[in-house]
Amino acid sequence: MILKKTVTKISAKLFLVNTISKMTFCTSYKLRINDPHKLPPFPVFKDGYEDILEDRRGNSDLRFAIRSREVPAYKYNHPRTSAQIKEYVRKSDRVTFTIEQVASETGMPKAEVEKEANAILDEMAHNLRMGAIRGIATVLPKVMKKMYNRVYVNKEGISRVQHLIKEYPVILMPSHRSYADFLLMSYVFYHYDLPLPVIAAAMDFMGMNFVGWLLRNSGAFYIRRTFGTDKLYWSVFTEYVQTHITNGDAPVEFFVEGTRSRTGKSLVPKLGMMKACLEPYFKAHVPDIMVLPISISYDRTLEESLYSYELLGVPKPKESTSGLLKASSILNEDFGNIHMYIGEPISIRQFSIGKIDRVQHSLAPRYIASLTSDEEKLMKELAYQVVLEQQKHMVISPWALVATVLIQNKDGIDLQQLVKEVEWLKRQTANLGGYVDWPGNEKPEMVIRARLELHKHILDISDEDFVELKNIKPPPNVTPELRRDGVISQAALQVLLSLYRNQLLYLFVRPAMVTLAVNGCLQETMSMDELFKRYEFLEHLFRHEFVFKPGQTKEDFDKALLNLTHGGGLVIVDNQVQIKKSTNKYTTFLSLMFEPFLLAYWVLCKHLLSLGCDVNGKPLPKKPKVVCKEAQQLAVRWLQEGSLKHYEVMNLDILGNGLLSMIHMGAVAKDKRSGETYVSPNQVTVSSISEQIGRYIELPVVPDPRFNSTPNFSSQSKDKVTVPAKL
Repeated sequence: MILKKTVTKISAKLFLVNTISKMTFCTSYKLRINDPHKLPPFPVFKDGYEDILEDRRGNSDLRFAIRSREVPAYKYNHPRTSAQIKEYVRKSDRVTFTIEQVASETGMPKAEVEKEANAILDEMAHNLRMGAIRGIATVLPKVMKKMYNRVYVNKEGISRVQHLIKEYPVILMPSHRSYADFLLMSYVFYHYDLPLPVIAAAMDFMGMNFVGWLLRNSGAFYIRRTFGTDKLYWSVFTEYVQTHITNGDAPVEFFVEGTRSRTGKSLVPKLGMMKACLEPYFKAHVPDIMVLPISISYDRTLEESLYSYELLGVPKPKESTSGLLKASSILNEDFGNIHMYIGEPISIRQFSIGKIDRVQHSLAPRYIASLTSDEEKLMKELAYQVVLEQQKHMVISPWALVATVLIQNKDGIDLQQLVKEVEWLKRQTANLGGYVDWPGNEKPEMVIRARLELHKHILDISDEDFVELKNIKPPPNVTPELRRDGVISQAALQVLLSLYRNQLLYLFVRPAMVTLAVNGCLQETMSMDELFKRYEFLEHLFRHEFVFKPGQTKEDFDKALLNLTHGGGLVIVDNQVQIKKSTNKYTTFLSLMFEPFLLAYWVLCKHLLSLGCDVNGKPLPKKPKVVCKEAQQLAVRWLQEGSLKHYEVMNLDILGNGLLSMIHMGAVAKDKRSGETYVSPNQVTVSSISEQIGRYIELPVVPDPRFNSTPNFSSQSKDKVTVPAKL
């Protein structure tokens, strides 16, 4: 076993050496001026961003990696090694108290509980070493220069960090779209001579030979995805995180979304790490903590093909070093640019003014885990604020606009028409405050051709300049049922495009919820009260699909109305929406962007209503994953029969989010049986939701009459829309 691990490590190291030997210290760019269909080199500086790879293209990466670094430190920091941090945690009041408590409650010998606590700590702790960091700093620039044109970082954000790190404990909260986020954050901090962050990483990576070791030695500490009611694990984890914060050993980095977003959308935030990180302030261990929202945007995501099949239920390959070695072919592909935006710091002290009372903790030992309801509420508010700040500074690639148009033109589109529609969509995106990475001095056709070239693996351009999508070859573990009629290939392609379209949806979701209500109305007018009621229903339905800050529904609604009325998309007279005048190509386009989500929820409703009953006439409970998989199978059947046109309805993430929303809306009951979660529908409420969805979109007629109980409004045709390119 030891020999096998040694051989694996040697093989991985040889792979890295071989990779370096294949790379050149290239000073040229991938996009050259003399190619009429490609853009000139991207600028080194733009809109406050600078390319951190520029200096690496002409200078020695090794010399850069081994240079001496003057790193700013927290003013109250007492330097400690990784081993000293672990020893502090072992002897801490919190862990000692919990060991005694667990021993008393379980009857286990105290020595056994201590042994278990030590095992948890050894499994969890990082072993940050500069040798490993310098190794990564040598190799990573070479990899990035092969794969990316530019890696942009906002210089102002770096200046903020350089100042804050000396005065406050700092928590970094990046968006999470790719595995690359881990190393990218550490590399950027190394590049600018900032202290390397310690990073909360999932246990999946720990099992990867060499890679797991490398990440641990680069500052990653491994935590389980769920702790449940394991008091000892919670205690060791909390103390380990908090000692880094209170002593300012290093910035603590974690992903507030909890996991990678495989859909290109932000995820609803999780609060576990937030609780551990903010408790030192609530209990007056530190005078303040600074939270930095960080937005990381990719022109092309490394895992795009993997994500598209994973979202359709095809099992993802297990993270392994051998898988990494096999994936080395991506070094020859072009993944465009990366943008990292380090946002304005959020002071917990300022954020909590008037919202909490820290005096309440003064009489209890500080190591006793106890937060007030006000503190829990504040953490939730902060988590949502961080995600919204991340979204605000995401950089939108022109390809996201192209993908959005292509999804609504599944049979292909003429290049010139594509250019017009993308230009139109770019203006709408800018009107809503989105930042599109669009070269200012280049012809739109050149910009779009360059993006089509970047994604040529999924599309073709004919000699007549007609753009068509091409199928993605499915992996071998796809079932014959899904392969039939090319359903899985079509679905994977549409889901892949949606990963990029979804980058826009946070901007459009609130105006679109208004336009969905308007476009679905069969009357001549609609009152503002009724419009808000329908908007509110959609927010409840979309609560797990998109991020809505709790308690802000009316404010979001008013802003959406203001945007639509100022842009001419909505006409309101005497507090009544004029339906005919408000049904136009802009409002229809917005509605079509979100139609696949509602259609998937409708399919889910129809499946829930078809579930068999027990002897008492109640629907048989099933596991959530089983319900979603069966709903997907129903969607596949209807797609093969031609009743459905949107392949996105097969997306298990959308179906899963719909099921979670229905649980919160009381349409589905959830209970535990032998430690497993089961769900069962309330047929009356599910039927009501199904009918309400029919108020927003045209519902299909399916061959089986059992599923056609909800009337559809076929009088309002919603065929494919060609967006006019009007100024």
